Amino acid sequence: MRHLLRALVIAVACGLIPIALTAHQLKNPKLTNPVAADAASLAAGKQVYDRQCASCHGDHGKGDGPMGEEMNPGPGDLSGADWKHGSSDAEVFAVIRDGVKYTGMRAYGRKLTTHQMWDVVNYVRGFRPRTH
Repeated sequence: MRHLLRALVIAVACGLIPIALTAHQLKNPKLTNPVAADAASLAAGKQVYDRQCASCHGDHGKGDGPMGEEMNPGPGDLSGADWKHGSSDAEVFAVIRDGVKYTGMRAYGRKLTTHQMWDVVNYVRGFRPRTH
């Protein structure tokens, strides 16, 4: 047993067995949006957004909700082309799920289902300017 433990420690120290992931890998694994952005998802996303997000981000995602006035930094403007914490579906999902430290953006991973969070991702996509 002692030799096995020693071999394991040596293997880890030599990098033969990776034991640590970066914070980015833990927070943003390669996620793909499994929920189609169809009418049902957009309607469900709007319901959740109106209930959980609009008070800070505003009705149209401009960061101008009544609760947002109290925040420093203020809530992100979701109507722009680029978002501060990433704009891929996986990055937006991770922000909703995990929140953003040192901001008013709290984590919703324990409050919403995974499907609800993807619905919100699909819905907030509609705030962004359309590119042709």
